[in-house]
Amino acid sequence: MSRLKADALLLTAAIIWGFAFIAQKSAMEVMGPMTYAGLRFLISALVILPFALREHKAGLEFTPGNIKLLTALCLVFFAGVNVQQFGVALTSVTNAGFLTGLYVIFVPLFTLLIFKKHPHKIVWIAAPLCVFGVWLLGDASLTALGKGDLLVLACAVFFGMHVVLVGIAVQKIPCPLTLSAIQYAVCAALSLGGAVLLETITWDGIIAALPSLLYAGILSGGIAYTFQIIAQQHTPASDAAIILSGEALFAALGGVLIMNDHLNPLAWGGCGVIFTAILMVELYPIWQKRRRMS
Repeated sequence: MSRLKADALLLTAAIIWGFAFIAQKSAMEVMGPMTYAGLRFLISALVILPFALREHKAGLEFTPGNIKLLTALCLVFFAGVNVQQFGVALTSVTNAGFLTGLYVIFVPLFTLLIFKKHPHKIVWIAAPLCVFGVWLLGDASLTALGKGDLLVLACAVFFGMHVVLVGIAVQKIPCPLTLSAIQYAVCAALSLGGAVLLETITWDGIIAALPSLLYAGILSGGIAYTFQIIAQQHTPASDAAIILSGEALFAALGGVLIMNDHLNPLAWGGCGVIFTAILMVELYPIWQKRRRMS
């Protein structure tokens, strides 16, 4: 697959994820966060399973190292999905989209910790800039940020790690569909287990949330997350992160147009600052490379 096609898959995933925040938000009116996360990824696992079973198994080796990698990938994915879902229930679609997009800042930082590769100097400018953007988004007061906003901010850490781990996994285990099916199945099992213990699951709630579950399960999970894993075989993690972070723009668009979210000028400024920081992290290395070549 060419780099252009891989980037197109990532952009498609970002669009799907952006509008998925609307589905996630609406479902919280009739069911608990862990119930929703479990059911949506159960659907995702069932959607991708037939394709995973047909995938060539030569590259899937359950060595001790691969088992540790798969375990880390699944646990980080489970944590990110559920922390985000609890946050989405308590904040707006627009805030959830932009705060989730902060994971792009964490990708180069985790790359430093895992690969011992120093990020570009621009990261040390972009990180505090993002904090400033979050401050504006919270109406120029960190105390104005609600519990939901802080939970979504925490999920960005997990998703940053997930992007890095996916980049490692697809190189060591070149079976993207199988990787997708495994992470979906584990996330569904752990989430539903938590839901049975902590939440009330009703058929009425499931039926009421069915359109949202189908969108999130088939499109956001079955298609978008699988696109991410396939594309990251050809696009570096840091580059993939900036494309995927475009979900924030589509979340804001969907929140304003469909959910009647309202942002005051200060909050819109915060969104702009956050997205500027995200772009800085990814575009600066490209500019620097072209400058050396000129």
